[in-house]
Parts: sequence; structure tokens; C-alpha cells
Amino acid sequence: MSTAAPTNAPNTDSAPAGSRVLVLHEPGPAGTAALDLARELDLQEGANLTVVAVVPTAASGSRCGGSALEFNTIVKETVTNELDGARERLGQAAGRTSFELLVEGEDRSPEEWIAAGGFDLVLLPARRRPLRGSGHPAAARLRRATGAEVRIVQRPR
Repeated sequence: MSTAAPTNAPNTDSAPAGSRVLVLHEPGPAGTAALDLARELDLQEGANLTVVAVVPTAASGSRCGGSALEFNTIVKETVTNELDGARERLGQAAGRTSFELLVEGEDRSPEEWIAAGGFDLVLLPARRRPLRGSGHPAAARLRRATGAEVRIVQRPR
């Protein structure tokens, strides 16, 4: 599995022993690769893992088509199920891992939450971006908001 390190960080797959590692979980091959890397860091180096999933929400109000409450409930259930899948993917490391669900519009933003958590390393799954290299839209914001190393984890080839 390859990782693309940001320009301000060394290109290494290791983290200091006992470091606090956060995985922003998203479905897909890059999300799976980020979980696999986190599991390796836990098993080989004793990293403390936290897996966070963000629940997007649709605004609800007086529009045609009614309320978005039911839609938001279904999306939250889906993301919760994806987080359960991440727990299974981590195997024995899951017992030592913290899992968090952040609901857009109810909880702090992921950037604020991660900055407050004092993490040493943040693993973001790469997203395909047409006409540009793969990256993650939150990477630059996280680098500004936290002192953590932010790594973009590529999907396996």
C-alpha cells in the first residue's frame, strides 16, 4: 500500500510508538487502505487509534418535497453501518480503538474535533480528483488547524 506524504512530512509509513493516530473513515478502496495502515501502526508500533466517520446532513425546512429528517436518519444509519465495518476490518486492533460518529451541523467540524484531540497523525483516504492528483479536500484545512502530520493514503494498485 502506498501513501503520498505531504511536502511538510517525511515519506514514511511509521509513527512514533504510542502516538495518537486518527483515521477519517470513508467507504472505498482508499478508506480500506487507510484502515489497514492504521491497523499496522497499532500492531507494530503500539499507536492509539481513533476512527472517525462524518455523517453528512441535508437541510430541512419548508420546501417542496417535505422534510429531510427521514433522509438524514437513513444516511446516519448507513454511516453507522460503515463504521461497524471499519471495526470488523481492524480485527483485534478494534478492541483498543476508539470509534466516533460526527454529525454535520450537530457536532463540531472534523477539523475542530481533530484539532482538539491532540492527534500526532491523521490518515485521510485519497479521493480521485479529475485533472489533478489524488488528494483529500480536508487535508489543507487539517494541516492549518492541527499540529498533526496529515497523510493521504492512496488506494491499492
